[in-house]
Amino acid sequence: MKNALITIVVATSWGVAFAGEPVSVNWYEPAPETWYERARLLGTHDTLEQAGISPFLYYDSIAAANVEGGLRDAKNYTVQTYAGVDLDLEKILNWNDTTVKLSMVDREGLGISKDVGGIYDPMTINGGAAGQVTWLYQAWIEKVVFDDWAIKLGRTSMDEDFAESSLNRYSLSTSINGPIRSMMLDTPQIYSFPLALWGGRVKYTPNDEHQFQLGAYQINNNPFGSHLKGTDWSINTGDGVTVMAQYDWTPEVFCRPARFYGGVASSFYEFQNFEGDTSSDMVAFYGRAEVEVIDGLKAFAFGAYNPEDEKAKIPLQLNAGLNYNGLIPCRENDHTVFFASYGKISDTFGRLVTQAPVSEEFVFELGHRIQLIPSIYIQPAIQYIVNPGGGTNGDIDDAVVLGAWFGVTF
Repeated sequence: MKNALITIVVATSWGVAFAGEPVSVNWYEPAPETWYERARLLGTHDTLEQAGISPFLYYDSIAAANVEGGLRDAKNYTVQTYAGVDLDLEKILNWNDTTVKLSMVDREGLGISKDVGGIYDPMTINGGAAGQVTWLYQAWIEKVVFDDWAIKLGRTSMDEDFAESSLNRYSLSTSINGPIRSMMLDTPQIYSFPLALWGGRVKYTPNDEHQFQLGAYQINNNPFGSHLKGTDWSINTGDGVTVMAQYDWTPEVFCRPARFYGGVASSFYEFQNFEGDTSSDMVAFYGRAEVEVIDGLKAFAFGAYNPEDEKAKIPLQLNAGLNYNGLIPCRENDHTVFFASYGKISDTFGRLVTQAPVSEEFVFELGHRIQLIPSIYIQPAIQYIVNPGGGTNGDIDDAVVLGAWFGVTF
């Protein structure tokens, strides 16, 4: 009797579920939609973005050749794939003002910095010493509270929020488009894309003109990793912390948009000095100014200073540049760019590696980004590098590097 009742209940349930819809007996017809298929994944939305899921994929490659000066002639080609997804948890889980970012970066190809002999790499994309590296990069969550406060926690790099600018991304050289050398060069005070360790940041934006940020980030003596490539999420007793603070002001100057920011990075860690002893802290200061001079033309200047010459290879770095959007008639989406960089070599470091005096390195770069279609560009550029290495590699002739950057957004 019990089995009969169960059979009746199951049969009745199936009858109600499929009432008005004849059940097909053809085995080759598709089964009803499962949870991962379009209707259930997107619900009533037409696109992934409307459902709160925004995948992204950037493909970039740089070809460059040292055609004169430096240590030796050289040429190379590098590739980068940056892919991930932005998740709007307000749309997905009804968590108000909450977002998540997950990403990875793959780089392939050797740069030509060792051939040029400079302190900056003429190719901002390269696969490191092995020629190929894949990183698990971002894995963080951000929550906006009280409308003007935002809290971010997870795996991230400092230059996502601090000392950054979109104008830097038009340069092929790491002198502009790379980690600030007065804050990172064989010392782990900061780390930059595509390196990520644990970190968090609180941002306060009371209005459109003012913004304050305070962040704390894990540091250790091997941010590049030997084999884990971003998958070691441990925090060890020997790790240190870098605390960063930055103030942004975005007024109008002569009725044109401008941006000014200043910041400080203070690190607490056991640093190895060039002379052999150690210290437990390091501090660096930085600032930037950006102004739209005329329609389409933006100018900027940047400086970073580390007063501890015995710890920082490049205690002083200065950058300046111009970015002209629409210089050529009928090419309103193109960008013509010019950059100049100055890096002062540490005297203490100079005495360690060479008996000759050390000075500074200058990098000048001129390029033009041709926007072929909205998602594809190519940017030929020329770099002139004065005194490569600043004397740390001996007396080297000034170098001329020709290059081109190709990029696609999917």
